[in-house]
Amino acid sequence: MHNTPQVEQHPLKTIFRMNKGIDIIPFYENDGTQNFSDRYMAQVFRRIVREETIYKVFYDGSVRNTTDFIEFFRDKGIEMFFVEFNGKEAGFFWINKFKNKSAFINYCYYRDFWGGDSLEISKLTIEFIFGRKNLHGEHLVDVLLGLTPANNKLAIQFLLKNGMTIIGKVPGMLYDSGEGINVDGIFSYKQRNPQSSLAKITSFLFFN
Repeated sequence: MHNTPQVEQHPLKTIFRMNKGIDIIPFYENDGTQNFSDRYMAQVFRRIVREETIYKVFYDGSVRNTTDFIEFFRDKGIEMFFVEFNGKEAGFFWINKFKNKSAFINYCYYRDFWGGDSLEISKLTIEFIFGRKNLHGEHLVDVLLGLTPANNKLAIQFLLKNGMTIIGKVPGMLYDSGEGINVDGIFSYKQRNPQSSLAKITSFLFFN
């Protein structure tokens, strides 16, 4: 049972307050106004570079500098969210490639929150995504999908701990820019209603 999280309105941002001290703040841009400035985004980029997370999150090399990072956040096909834990910045996550109430999910948590905190935070972000509804009361997302490089063992363990189910592996599907090689891609999924058939899930897989 997923309850709609408490929402607080602020002049430049909406905060979704989850339990256990976790706040989820959507990134948005409207008529040139952003709730998070380019300067702040540059600080975030420098942090994930300093923490050596950049090449794990953007393993294909698509984001290499501050400009790439800011443009990535502004992509209209992506929904970005920042996360705070007990008032401290914990990282961000995004969902994209929406189709038939399915979406891909990706995380980036800061080093201070690696371990048990990041797992608790990610479980609550999934609860948040599955709890979102439109104006008609219909759920926006029924299925979350993951695509993970097979050589990132920690990421695979993380998705399994989050209750994701591995569908299979596609040989040589992804490019690892750090290693300069193609690697296998691991597909995974998690359903809002796990009683639905897997046959429906596989029909959601697609690429842009």
